[in-house]
Amino acid sequence: MSTRIRPWHLLGIVPLSAAAAVWWIKRTYVAVNVVGNSMEPTLRPGARVIVRRGAGRLRTDDLVVIAEPDPISGWPASGRPAPRGLDESPWNIKRAVGMPGDPMPAGSSQQGPVPPGHIAVKGDGRFSSDSRHFGPCPRDQILGRVVRVLRTGAPTA
Repeated sequence: MSTRIRPWHLLGIVPLSAAAAVWWIKRTYVAVNVVGNSMEPTLRPGARVIVRRGAGRLRTDDLVVIAEPDPISGWPASGRPAPRGLDESPWNIKRAVGMPGDPMPAGSSQQGPVPPGHIAVKGDGRFSSDSRHFGPCPRDQILGRVVRVLRTGAPTA
């Protein structure tokens, strides 16, 4: 009995490997279109970014996609994870400006350090709603980190 791989054996392995790779990419990365001007001039409306799902290794200055906080109550209590699908909830792109233990951004409604399990976020634009208004963002409300900007969007007039 021979254990030699025959060329026709690869006909099943190659498509299966390709399907597994596509599944992994779709589960790990997502493309997001920017709507609104809270991240100008870094990202303008119409920009498109690639986001790696999860709140793994975040650092200060990373761009993150977070669930939109409720205008009245802010972010939900930690423990209620953000939806995984892009169509299930509005999302915001903000810059991480504080990790647990770092001071909250100047002008924040909450004083003191960023609590464990949260990050402070801020938009690059002048009129951004962010941690200065809603407090620190729970890590479970983070869709992921921007890893690539595909296009920066059109300039606003």
